[in-house]
Amino acid sequence: MSTLFRFLFLFVARLFQLSFAFMADPLYNQVNAANLESVRKITVWDNLFVDTPGQAKFRRAGVLDPYLGGDGMRENYIYGRPQGKALAPGSTVTVARQQMVSGVKFYPKAYVSWIPIDDWYLDDGSGSGGVVNSGPAKIFDEYQLMIKLMTKTINTMLWMDNFRHGQPAGTGVADNRIFNINGLDESLNNGIDPSPFGNIYGTYGGSTRNGAIGAALNSTPLWLGGTTAGATSANTSTTINGTGQIDVNALMVLWSMGQVTGGQMDLGLTNVFGFAAIAIALDAQRRDTNMKQHDIAWKSMDFNGVEIYADPLAPSAQAANFLTLAPTSGKAGNNNLTDGAGTSTLTSTIQTPQYTSGGVNVALSPTGSGFPSNSTCTVGECLYFLTTSAFRARDTDKEGWNFGLRRAMVPNNVSVDNLFERLGTNLYTPTPRHSAVGFGFSR
Repeated sequence: MSTLFRFLFLFVARLFQLSFAFMADPLYNQVNAANLESVRKITVWDNLFVDTPGQAKFRRAGVLDPYLGGDGMRENYIYGRPQGKALAPGSTVTVARQQMVSGVKFYPKAYVSWIPIDDWYLDDGSGSGGVVNSGPAKIFDEYQLMIKLMTKTINTMLWMDNFRHGQPAGTGVADNRIFNINGLDESLNNGIDPSPFGNIYGTYGGSTRNGAIGAALNSTPLWLGGTTAGATSANTSTTINGTGQIDVNALMVLWSMGQVTGGQMDLGLTNVFGFAAIAIALDAQRRDTNMKQHDIAWKSMDFNGVEIYADPLAPSAQAANFLTLAPTSGKAGNNNLTDGAGTSTLTSTIQTPQYTSGGVNVALSPTGSGFPSNSTCTVGECLYFLTTSAFRARDTDKEGWNFGLRRAMVPNNVSVDNLFERLGTNLYTPTPRHSAVGFGFSR
């Protein structure tokens, strides 16, 4: 019996040896034992995050308007005018009180990044921990790196969300993003045409577009792709419109759409691949494509006073081939770039509605956007022309929620706490008509 037991024991032990890689014996070979590794101290290369010129430009433009508290953020705007006409002296007129001013309302949104911290391994600066990550053997401060990574995570989520929306799912809006900031996808819309992410926003800041306020909060998106209309009945289209080529004419139209309403557009944002498409188009038409160095550490092209920058996180169909954008890129939950809802700015296809004019079906949108009726359209690359002075970044003035840290104890754990970095903010524009977006092109 003892012989059989001993045989089984040796058999199981052998299976473990075949299944697992055990430590080498001896642990270090002679070369490893005789030499230290060559490591550059205080150096950690970033192979995940990217910096964005849009955030830097917004900071320089002074869009920060601290949120001091209250029941939301209200911005009043003019949408109507008093009565008036040319008439003969002595004429009698009917004087009526008419509403001319209303407002939009936005709410603060919470952005949080978190990590567990173990003071056995790292020190938080108090000097009470860091048994491992300390002394001459420390290559870099792990705690400080964790703080920087949480800040980068929040900034990345926030800026990607700037190209999305912050509304609940409903009529015309497919996805629920009530916890996210009220970004460009909803602001640069007219309630009639689809956005780069396929939504049609009938409201903005709680105000209904195309109702009593007319087009006061409208910004018509410009379609730059194919224009073949689909079937005349909704949701039966098999027509797929591909991307087009951007050119000087398209840039002039996009610039005109914001300029005609009184906008002073000074910032252009597009993905690096959109930037390449624009540069190629302008070069082919013998336009000036010289890169200019401006007030931030990025180079841009200038078009009618609009500084166009290549922003790696701007919506794109091609960026995901080179950046690990959620949710389709990356092999684990934390090795991709994500917005505040766990998605990204990767573009795909959108469906246009069946447009009508005077109750009759028409092939193209009556808004001048260029969208074909009832068609599947490939978004490709996007270009935003923005009036930066019309935007408001509403970071709270409360220190604990302005990239502030909160440390929470893990019950009955001898060394681990949870660390949260938090930001209360929103980013929106009270005057969407002073900015514009065009999409549907590629390089």
